Amino acid sequence: MTFGEHLEELRHCLVRAIICLGVGLAIGLTVANEVVRFVAEPLKSAIVDFNAKRTLALLGYEDFDDPEVQKLLPLITERSLKWQIIYEIPDELQNLTPESIEPVDGEGSSEAARVKPREIVDILRALPAGSDLIPKVQFIRDSTGLSTFKVEESFMIWVKAGLIVGAVVSSPAVFYFLWQFVAAGLHRHERKYVYVYLPVSVTLFVSGVVLAFFLVLHYVLNFLLAFNGSMDVEVEPRLTYYINFVLLLPLGFGLAFQLPLVMLFLQRIGLIETEMYIGSWRIAILVIFILSMLLTPADVTSMIALAIPLMVLYFLGIAMCHFIPRGPGLGSAAYDPS
Repeated sequence: MTFGEHLEELRHCLVRAIICLGVGLAIGLTVANEVVRFVAEPLKSAIVDFNAKRTLALLGYEDFDDPEVQKLLPLITERSLKWQIIYEIPDELQNLTPESIEPVDGEGSSEAARVKPREIVDILRALPAGSDLIPKVQFIRDSTGLSTFKVEESFMIWVKAGLIVGAVVSSPAVFYFLWQFVAAGLHRHERKYVYVYLPVSVTLFVSGVVLAFFLVLHYVLNFLLAFNGSMDVEVEPRLTYYINFVLLLPLGFGLAFQLPLVMLFLQRIGLIETEMYIGSWRIAILVIFILSMLLTPADVTSMIALAIPLMVLYFLGIAMCHFIPRGPGLGSAAYDPS
């Protein structure tokens, strides 16, 4: 094929890949709302669990293994309850009538009606001394959830979720068409490397994503909520920040889990030998902790949760370099079994 024919073939492959990506985007946008709800569920569950335990702690229950606490905890978490102290106005002072309610004038008001200020003043003046007010504890439903500060923020998150889902759904077809163009210029033994290592790479990436989202994210959220609680800071999660956080954590895990293949590739091209991997394992562990710090949010839990699997994968990479037999090198034109 001439250079122009190669360009034409590349154009055809790219057009097909873009069409597949567009179809995937259309599918992704139809399920984007469900995806956002799905990724937001761990945060809502973590907030409910944290508030329930904090409520019990403030009520004097410190041992969460106590059988009495184990009975109360499901009651509070299932109904998303939290407690507050109120000072109830005595019934004899409750003299409001329907005429006491007036509409609210003015733009930008968040309420449709209010009690007439003069009548509220009369009630406050008639109240007994503060020491005579009896405090009461009541439970209210906790409606804490994701919030937005901009009108267009939810729409942009919807589009982002649709793009991500579309890219994932269409990735097999996109890769297939791009691979058709690349494979035409490779020898059979070079194509075999891709056929063997690509499934391993995908498996490692998916394993990292699953570990991060279904296991590590739970402990990270609990740690961050507990840390905010220790500083008496109320958490009002923002949609954009949380979605970016949820995307960053699994993506960092998925990329980091490619470590054994990177080690094998460097060994196969002769840049690093297996003995060097073995002799430098202490330095490698230090580098792993540094990478874990960079690839995860700023908390200790997620860093350690990524560093420990990476250390296991590092020694797995050493085993792969040692036991997988060497074949013809990548780019070797002198060997072609076909």
